[in-house]
Amino acid sequence: MPLMAIPNWTRTLSEVLNHETQSRTLVSEKNGNEYTTDVIPTLNVLSIGSIEKVDNKFKYSIVDIKNDLQYSIKAPNKLDVEFGTILQFKNVRGGATPNGVGWYSAESVAVVQRNV
Repeated sequence: MPLMAIPNWTRTLSEVLNHETQSRTLVSEKNGNEYTTDVIPTLNVLSIGSIEKVDNKFKYSIVDIKNDLQYSIKAPNKLDVEFGTILQFKNVRGGATPNGVGWYSAESVAVVQRNV
C-alpha cells in the first residue's frame, strides 16, 4: 500500500499574514546554524504608537490596514514612532506559539517618509 499524505493544519507565513513570501537562508542568532525559512522581503504597515524593549530588541505594535490585521513585530533597531507612522520591515519571518497568537521578527525597520 502506498504511503498516504497526512493532513497538516500548520499554516504558512503567507497564509497567516496575506503577503507573498520568498525562501531565504538565515543564520540563527541563538546557535549560529544556518536554516531556510520563508520571509516577507518588505512589509509596510502602520504603527499604533507602542514600542517595547524585549530581549535587546524592540517590539513594535502595528496594524496592517490592507489585510485587517493587528500584531507585533520585533526588530533590532529602535525608532521614534507615534500613532500612524508608516513602518517598513525587512525580511519578516514568524511562526506559531503555544497560545496561537504567533511571533514575528524582522531584520530591520525604518520609517517610510510620506510624500507631501
